[in-house]
Amino acid sequence: MLAAALFLVAAAAHPADLKWIEVDGVRIVEPPDEHPQLYLRARDLPGVRRRISHPVTRPAWEDLQALARQSRQVRLEVSALRYLLDRDAGLGGRTIAEALQLMQQSRLVAEPNFSRKIGRMMVTGAIVYDWCYPLLTRQQKEAFIAEFVRLAGSLECGYPPKNTGLVIGHPSEWMILRDMLSAGIAIHGEDPEMYRHAAARFFGYHLPVRNWWYPGHAFNQGPGYADARFVSDMYALWIFDRLGAGNVFDRSQQFVPYQWIYLRRPDGAFIRSGDGQNWPTRLGSLLAASYYGDGYVLANYLKDPVGEVTNKLYAFLWPEPGSDPPPIPDTRLFEFLWRDPDLKPLPISDLPLSRYFGFPYGWMVARTGWGADSVIAEMRVNIYNLGGHQHFDAGSFEIYYKGPLAIHSGVYQGVTGGYGSPHHNNYYMRTIAHNSLLVYDPEEKFSTRSGRQTGNDGGQRLPNNWELPATLDDVLHRGYKTGSVLGHAFGSDPQKPEYTYLKGDITEAYSAKVKQVTRSFVFLNLGAGAVPAALIVFDRVVSSNPAFTKYWLLQSVEAPMVKGNISTVSLSTNNWTGKLLNTTLLPEEDNLRIATVGGPEKEFWVFGKNYPNATVPPDPEAGGWRVEISPKQPAAADLFLNVMQVMERNSGKGLAVEKLFGADLLGVRLADRVVLFNRAGIRATGQVSFAVHGEARLHFLVTDLMEGTWQVWRDGQVACPAITASSEAGIAYFEGPAGSYSLRR
Repeated sequence: MLAAALFLVAAAAHPADLKWIEVDGVRIVEPPDEHPQLYLRARDLPGVRRRISHPVTRPAWEDLQALARQSRQVRLEVSALRYLLDRDAGLGGRTIAEALQLMQQSRLVAEPNFSRKIGRMMVTGAIVYDWCYPLLTRQQKEAFIAEFVRLAGSLECGYPPKNTGLVIGHPSEWMILRDMLSAGIAIHGEDPEMYRHAAARFFGYHLPVRNWWYPGHAFNQGPGYADARFVSDMYALWIFDRLGAGNVFDRSQQFVPYQWIYLRRPDGAFIRSGDGQNWPTRLGSLLAASYYGDGYVLANYLKDPVGEVTNKLYAFLWPEPGSDPPPIPDTRLFEFLWRDPDLKPLPISDLPLSRYFGFPYGWMVARTGWGADSVIAEMRVNIYNLGGHQHFDAGSFEIYYKGPLAIHSGVYQGVTGGYGSPHHNNYYMRTIAHNSLLVYDPEEKFSTRSGRQTGNDGGQRLPNNWELPATLDDVLHRGYKTGSVLGHAFGSDPQKPEYTYLKGDITEAYSAKVKQVTRSFVFLNLGAGAVPAALIVFDRVVSSNPAFTKYWLLQSVEAPMVKGNISTVSLSTNNWTGKLLNTTLLPEEDNLRIATVGGPEKEFWVFGKNYPNATVPPDPEAGGWRVEISPKQPAAADLFLNVMQVMERNSGKGLAVEKLFGADLLGVRLADRVVLFNRAGIRATGQVSFAVHGEARLHFLVTDLMEGTWQVWRDGQVACPAITASSEAGIAYFEGPAGSYSLRR
């Protein structure tokens, strides 16, 4: 029912005179009976002519001319566009003949990633067929249709396309959302079968789940796969818009590129999220910016790094050496056709420094700025985990300051392989490679529905036994839910927040070995100074067996140093100069064990076995070290409280960290900030009390409060008559001197 409701919301915005038909129980748009109708209509041609000379889009046009001299495939597409503009029958006829010959000569390779190249050949054929349509003979139409069917049959999704992988698998990429749709639209008047197959999958399977996740303003497979997955949605968005259907997606799709804006580091790379590491997100930003008229997203496109990183991506996607055409120009035609030449970039520095990415994600990113001195922290709950390229990292965090300090460890593509390799299955995807929590049951088994065995990392379960969801109904009912957000907020200045708060219950991310796992994050923007920011993490972990050891993890690129209850990560390579100082307040020192794991032959260590995977040249951010914090004494319930300060490598000892205890509360005083959590991990319904000594004026953040109005009392008198704790946040933030405090409803 939810899928149907989401579809109806999208359909309600469609023009009333658009014709819809039903195929296999799914309502789909029927293409108009005219040509051109693929990527543009006759009404768009004056705009195309303007783009040729417009200073913003002229470079793309000039690039296409240059690429046409190097690539037969690009030349055919440019020639088809020239025919549309000039109606040169001789040029159009030659283009048709050569495109048909190229398709007939295309060899097929039984290799998953080669589907991307095959599908791109279908796009070229579709462009020529649709744009040069008046010149096609009956025999040529039949020959083109035969080639489209032949090529489609060699795609990984098969033809007719199977109803699998449509949520996050390879069939969620170009092969249906661009390639098969494009060919099907081109030949619809002669043979509607291909379009109806592709459109039925899109409207029945692809669209409902995307309109379910887009309100979260993020992309579940990570920035690295945005140009393969999110961009595929962008193609479908523009294809159906040009057909006359308007926007078939939820409009919150516009804000997905904000995830990349907030994850972008000062060096241009991203905080690592999911597979793919630092692959680019150029086309997705450009097409979303142009469609939705978003200047901030356009600014992100203009900042996106290209060159070596981009070439590495496309070398992976198109593995054939010397492939024709060079892969990177494949996007230039769409940049030329769909970029809004009049849209101006807006300064990203005008955006708030913190951003929450809601259901179905529960992620938060907090920054201290947008310049070279910025601290960036990402915090994750993971309300749902769909697998694929999304990692089992509920409750994880990453921190960047003048270098990667708290990292996502491991590598995606290395000498021992990528997706599905032993390193990937047993380490890189798993909880143990992230700054999260382990609960180690030595008897726990991690196996997939297909029988694939993976190692016991002590981490989170494999949702639905690591099987990809086929539908939105699968996502909702087959074990992909892994957590709940219990509170989120930032303030008090919404543009430059002093605090950023996120709390989640991630019990569902684990097997029955746990009874409760909650994690609270508080990021403090401390302003200019030796310590610009700190991240406080408070955890409550209850295991089903007291003997199961619990581990709090901190991953690093260099060997950490441990002295007492302080763990230090200091960067000395790659021109990085940052340092992280972690003070462990809980477990108490008499019950505290801090170990360092890593180094040669233990870089990616999983309880007795290493899963190596090097890169050439070496990836400086692969990591290879971690801090493991655990209690010495077995117990069912354990609390972890850690305070991470970031600073320059040559800075001193950092700020003094004071542990605070009340009857129901515990927390931290750091400089002029006081942060308090409920010891039991629940929201307080009645009075809570605490005391802070000294003379300074302080900023207090009290979390875990029941929704409603609270009074703040200090030293027996009302200090603040009314503070509202919202249902979303459950916090109170106020200022005052040191003293004995109580909050009362």
